[in-house]
Amino acid sequence: MSQDILEAGDHVLIVHRRLFEQDHPRFFVGSVRQFGNGLAKVSGFSWARDPMSGGILMKAGRRTKIISLTAGTLIVYQLPEELRIEDIRFLADGQGRIQLEDGKGYELDLTEGVGHVRR
Repeated sequence: MSQDILEAGDHVLIVHRRLFEQDHPRFFVGSVRQFGNGLAKVSGFSWARDPMSGGILMKAGRRTKIISLTAGTLIVYQLPEELRIEDIRFLADGQGRIQLEDGKGYELDLTEGVGHVRR
């Protein structure tokens, strides 16, 4: 039995930690291709905030990234296996709220800060 925390085929959302207040959120949604020694090879799509519209837009083309789970600059969420990464979209309301959804009922609130927490 494998001791790895991730396995090939797992879907993940990778959030780049904002290091400075003026940094814009950046995301990567993909499927794990390989995992070992704290590194993951992930194939998927990059998303970044558009400073003009305030929306979160997908960059053109599928990409493959090698990420380190030990670097401390990434937050990695494991997404449900039935989720299709091609259906993912991000919604930003211009007031700091960001939500990931698939249009079929799956939602994940990615809002930073406690001012936006539901009670």
